[in-house]
Amino acid sequence: MLPAVTVAQQQDTTRSDVQEDLEEAIENFDPQNTDFSSEQITQYLQELAENPININRAGLNTLLRVPGLNLKTARAIIDYRENTKPFESITELDEVSGIGRVTFEKVRPYVTVGSGMELGKALYTDYQYWTNDGRFQAFSRYQQDLQEARGYEMSPENGGYIGSRIKYYQRMGYQSDHLSLNLTQEKDPGEQLVSPWQFDHRTWHVALEDNGDLQMLVGGDYSLSFGQGLVLWSGAVFGKGSDVTSTVSRNGQGIDPYTSAQETNFYRGGAVTYGDKLQFTGFYSSRKRSASEISKDTTRFPRTDGYRRTVNELLQENNLQQTLYGGRLQMELPFGIIGATGYETTFDRYIKASDRTYAQYDFEGKSNSAFGIDYRFLMGPAVVFGEVGRSENGGYGLISGVESDLGNDTEITLAYRKYQKEFQSILGNGFGEVSGQPKNEEGVYLGLRHTIGQKVTLSAYMDQFRFPSARFGTNQPTQGFDWLGKAEVEFNNNLNFYLQVRSEIEDDEYEVTDEFGRDQRRLGEAQRSSFRANLEYWVNPKVRLRTRGELVRSRQAGEDLELGYLLYQDLRLELSEKLQVDTRLTMFETESFATRVYQFENDLLYVFASQSLFNKGQRMYVLLDYEPFEFLEIWAKFGITIYEDEQTIGSGLNQIQGDTRSEVGLQARVTF
Repeated sequence: MLPAVTVAQQQDTTRSDVQEDLEEAIENFDPQNTDFSSEQITQYLQELAENPININRAGLNTLLRVPGLNLKTARAIIDYRENTKPFESITELDEVSGIGRVTFEKVRPYVTVGSGMELGKALYTDYQYWTNDGRFQAFSRYQQDLQEARGYEMSPENGGYIGSRIKYYQRMGYQSDHLSLNLTQEKDPGEQLVSPWQFDHRTWHVALEDNGDLQMLVGGDYSLSFGQGLVLWSGAVFGKGSDVTSTVSRNGQGIDPYTSAQETNFYRGGAVTYGDKLQFTGFYSSRKRSASEISKDTTRFPRTDGYRRTVNELLQENNLQQTLYGGRLQMELPFGIIGATGYETTFDRYIKASDRTYAQYDFEGKSNSAFGIDYRFLMGPAVVFGEVGRSENGGYGLISGVESDLGNDTEITLAYRKYQKEFQSILGNGFGEVSGQPKNEEGVYLGLRHTIGQKVTLSAYMDQFRFPSARFGTNQPTQGFDWLGKAEVEFNNNLNFYLQVRSEIEDDEYEVTDEFGRDQRRLGEAQRSSFRANLEYWVNPKVRLRTRGELVRSRQAGEDLELGYLLYQDLRLELSEKLQVDTRLTMFETESFATRVYQFENDLLYVFASQSLFNKGQRMYVLLDYEPFEFLEIWAKFGITIYEDEQTIGSGLNQIQGDTRSEVGLQARVTF
């Protein structure tokens, strides 16, 4: 049976649960990594929590959107409501085969049993059909670093930023059970804002959802996520982390109307999914991209950062046209799902790969296509999943795995992946050690999770991988090994503690000078390990404490062992039903950037906040969440990082003189 919910747990709102899921998914995310879809993951989970899926009416594909559910448990939910009774409360998931304590806690923030009002499909002409469970919301967000970086002190003619330090975001949208309308606009720091309606980035859509056999029809901006991501995936993606059994197998979301401020990870045009057990998807997109120019008719592959802060970046704005068309056929069978996806994309200028060794197999040309077949099958207690893809040049990639229960208390995931170095799936994003395009990688992953009673959960994964050809930073084949172990104890409903150890050993190249003074590159072994202890305690229904300590050990190839640590005290105060305060004090010290430490922070709604901290210093932030009226919610955040023995922070145009970096943010949301 699932544990009873206490008052303290009720105070630990759905928002807290989502923040924990986000931290699990992206706890080691580097903010410098522009290929990682961190903002999309943040928005996806938070929006799903605010618009939970109705387990009494959702179809199989919709249920598979819920983190923690797979083909087996989603099918079991449908069987229960059809053959036993409709769900009257979420806690009745306890009675569904395959859903235990850990899965329930994972699923709980993202599902609902509904309101009981269900309108028939014949009422398309009735406005109530289109407005059922409808909500309009409008956001306005302001963020700014308080210290002026070097790029703002320089004139644009000399390479400085052309705009102000302010980051501004606004969004307006309407969402009901069957209709979605949205406009999102954003200006990044350093970019120009010509007027309140002329933003650097703008995305919009009009979409019809869940209208009988018309599963989705969208005009405007959208993302595409199919199969296991080997051929086509532009949505949120989860990588390796402490959720050791659920993140390898992907549950493709299909067409998703786009609302994120991430500027490059979407398509613009039209897309449709039609059918029931047999579904057809078609899509067309044509949009401008930005790329570094080599000559009048040649560029590099489109950039992923989306920045237009300098004259040089502005000159590259929208200088490349990309067109995409393709489709997908998916069939739901009694024992699973099988699908086939294909596309062709063209550019109006020639794409030239880098001359570096690691890029020798990268895509070059004006057009590319890819095709893949994916599957998810039920085989007794197991779910077998996988995808095989082939690119136009003949390169292929595959991933295949199995998720299964071993008795009532143990879950296992085993997967094998092989992405040829010639595989040019330029729009894919498969599971692997390296984020982004699935290429030049082979690996075996094993994940295990075991529960002991209602209080103890043990989790572990091991991942052995190799790169058959040179990768970024090397000129030869390399290999590595990655593992994680976590022990979590829930002493009672108010006290939770876990220990986590993570380590990665990987080949890397380093430079040495020989006896004749010549520089040589050699292959060595790099290792990074982290040891974390985390304690969370609800003192009473209005006060939550969280204490964390983390030690990092790093030995770069050819270098000596270095250490780093992080220690923080986190406090949440539920001052009233309308006002919540989160604050944290962090101390950190590392010997270099190699032993940097990460911390995920609470922030304004839909804002991703991961801090990468190195050298020596302290960080503090305060976040207020105030809801004066039902229709109005206001967030405000102030954060400050003080470094010891540092007179400059950052580098290049982002360099700040002094030992302090601080930022403020303010956001308001109107909902009705």
